[in-house]
Amino acid sequence: MKRLFRGLLLLLGTTWAAGTYRLCAPEDISSSECSALAKGDSGVVCVPVKDRTECVIKIINNKADFGIFNAEELLLAYQFYPEEIKPIVQLRHKDRKDRAFDFQSVVVVPESFNVNEGLAGLKNGGLCHPGFSKSQNWNDYILKFLERKAWNHQCNFDLSVAENEAINLKNFFGRACRPGPWVEDPVEDKRLKETYPQLCELCDNNAACSYYNTEHSGHMGALECLVSGRGKAAYVAYDYAYQYFGVNLTGPEPRIARPGFQFLCPNGSLRPLTVSEPCAWIAQPWSAVAAKSHLSSELVSSLKTWLGSIPNVDDNWKSTLNGILKREGEISNYIEDQTLNKYLATGREVRVPEKTCGNTIRWCTISPQETDKCRWVAKEALLLGIEPRFTCVQANSTFDCLRYISQNLADIIVIDSNYGHLARTIFNLTSILYVEPMKTMNSAIIAVVKNSASSQFNGLKSLKGKNACFPEYGGIAWLSLINVIRNQKIVPDTCDFPQALADLFSGACTPGINDTNHSDVAAKVEIVKQLCSSCPYKDNQTDCSANIDNMFYGDQGVLKCLDGPGDIGFVEIKNVEGELKERRVNHDNYRVFCKNGSLAINTGFDTDANCALSVTIDSEVVGRSSTPAVENMDNSMALLKLEAWLGYTSRTRRTIRIYDSFTGFRDMLFKETTVALRPKNSDIATVTAYKELFDNVESCRNSGGGIISNTVTIFFNGFIITMIILTQ
Repeated sequence: MKRLFRGLLLLLGTTWAAGTYRLCAPEDISSSECSALAKGDSGVVCVPVKDRTECVIKIINNKADFGIFNAEELLLAYQFYPEEIKPIVQLRHKDRKDRAFDFQSVVVVPESFNVNEGLAGLKNGGLCHPGFSKSQNWNDYILKFLERKAWNHQCNFDLSVAENEAINLKNFFGRACRPGPWVEDPVEDKRLKETYPQLCELCDNNAACSYYNTEHSGHMGALECLVSGRGKAAYVAYDYAYQYFGVNLTGPEPRIARPGFQFLCPNGSLRPLTVSEPCAWIAQPWSAVAAKSHLSSELVSSLKTWLGSIPNVDDNWKSTLNGILKREGEISNYIEDQTLNKYLATGREVRVPEKTCGNTIRWCTISPQETDKCRWVAKEALLLGIEPRFTCVQANSTFDCLRYISQNLADIIVIDSNYGHLARTIFNLTSILYVEPMKTMNSAIIAVVKNSASSQFNGLKSLKGKNACFPEYGGIAWLSLINVIRNQKIVPDTCDFPQALADLFSGACTPGINDTNHSDVAAKVEIVKQLCSSCPYKDNQTDCSANIDNMFYGDQGVLKCLDGPGDIGFVEIKNVEGELKERRVNHDNYRVFCKNGSLAINTGFDTDANCALSVTIDSEVVGRSSTPAVENMDNSMALLKLEAWLGYTSRTRRTIRIYDSFTGFRDMLFKETTVALRPKNSDIATVTAYKELFDNVESCRNSGGGIISNTVTIFFNGFIITMIILTQ
């Protein structure tokens, strides 16, 4: 019902009457508010959006007129549309309406600091930093702003970005207290802190690298670190410094409760703590209402009229609009014809430098829509201060992306777990991160038999001589069966998997076994013929292709195969849910065949993890196996940091929701089923099960057993040449 209602609102937003403006409505603007806003002689209707990034795009595409944004969201919008959108109303927090900025970062030093030394005076003086935490609203760009301005950006390309950062910090500040996770992987975070203990030396608790006073996300602890004489500088928010030192600007003369300290300015000068406005390193502008540039003047006029008078009973929509705005802040002032650049640049850089240690991470995409999302995510990562930076490389398909990565034309892609085996064996790729799905059974592989012939199945040995239906050669269903029958000794302990299946089944449809994207073995012609013998006929021969031309291709194709020559099929449950829900498939015609060789008691597809052939993750991030470990570490840490700010664990408002649909297109960059990214050492059950699926494959590759291919790429006279080397 809620989805239908938001759909109606969208319809209203795209067919608005003349003189009615369309307001972007992310999830923090409720459906009931949108309903109230549309009542009576309303001048505003809602246009539902996923996030403020989608709002910006809708405004640019004339599908919305205005929205409510914080400074970070406006900063991202500026990177793509510097002239097309203008701020029109400034919104300040009701308790800080006298402040010119939302927040300001400052550096506090002792009065004994030598003004003639400038920033160089911080050398070996020790840094008291507020630290990194989930409750910290400052992103890495803000938290590391002083550090990156102060040190010489020296890069050792044999070390990770995070380790280069630690070395630069140690070499410049000498010592520090830098609480919280430096990277999102706990194992690597611990290693870095053990390797560079100097950066925890100024903390109250050196071993834990933390302050005792964690008030205001560590800002008070950083100030105590400074005042106690442990460090020479504290990088904190102005409001907390103002509060800590007891600054009182009222009365004839400004007073300070704790004298002896001053502000260090970015230009190296000093200013007293009693100034009304400090010399900030970053001054964050307030949130604002922003609109399409050509509408800005008339919308300002309308807002003044709507919000400047007491609404009568027929104008409750005005009260609703006022309430929506007040949730972001009180109206401070209307901005007459100010550019986005001027609004943001009053306090901070609007074009972020792209200098970084580490190689650029080239993210492979497979459509213009996915590339578009990638560009927004890459730019937001830069604004968040995530290193190394991301760029986007578009290919035509997942297989093309795997080939690009293999040939060093791209670095990463998120693939369906169905392609995990092929990525490793054909393209010599490896996992960088695993993707945890929402549902435990989301990527469960089950074996299904015809209920009418279920009596023929009694134990795993009864698979012998049957006709099998696979969604795709080398896919996760294929690999799950291999894993079960090898572990249960139903087939010999061989690495020649196609031969083992040909010996087990009398016939099969195994789409893709004879094409270059799938075939990781030099299979004999008779094996290919047998494992394609149950596929549909086309042009007087079986069609064993892995595409929609083959009606038995994919999980839905397996069900069609079972209606024909197949005795048993192997499917991923999530991929046939549509057929089951729409009742295009009769549940009573099928029965699940469990991995222990028993049959499910009831007909249908319902089962549990104990019966399924495998229950794993449904996607993973892959890169080149040949990539140096330090580079894969950078890729992993950057993606985990991206998740920390744009994934479900973020406690701040996400500028772009990285796991959600983008401009109406689903599964862009990540599957929408994604909950979190997990490092390679994760012991989550579904991740462990996924890794175990590849144990047989990896042991075969490492021992040289079977006929396994590896790709070798060389560059000759400007051409990329990929050779497949077969080893027995």
